[in-house]
Amino acid sequence: MQQLAKMCFILTALLPVTLFAKINVTQALIFNAKVGEPTAIFMNIYNEGEEDVSLATVQSDIGAHLTLHGTQNGRMVELSDINVPAHKMTSLKRGGLHIMVFDVEQDLKAGNTFPLRLLFDNGEVIKVDAKIIQYQ
Repeated sequence: MQQLAKMCFILTALLPVTLFAKINVTQALIFNAKVGEPTAIFMNIYNEGEEDVSLATVQSDIGAHLTLHGTQNGRMVELSDINVPAHKMTSLKRGGLHIMVFDVEQDLKAGNTFPLRLLFDNGEVIKVDAKIIQYQ
């Protein structure tokens, strides 16, 4: 009986982890930039889970101001979140949804990486290294 109670406790403690969406990130890229220059981050976010999730914020260990952006009527606008529907992919790309990087505190040189933490509204945190590429 004591073993059964212990097993139930462990399974209950793990339940929130199993409720997380199954989020995968591919092709994370950022354009090179010099100190203080703005740049942008692009990627594909796959939600293999049963529930929609939203990218709520982005953080980096490299000093910079990161904001979620999209476009409306041909103009760039700041967003409070980016939706990733269940069983779908949301692409962050030029001319559409993206992450803006302002006030970068060090040069971002092509060939290096830019570490990111993507924080979702369900509490999930995904760490990814965006490859720094030459601006085209």
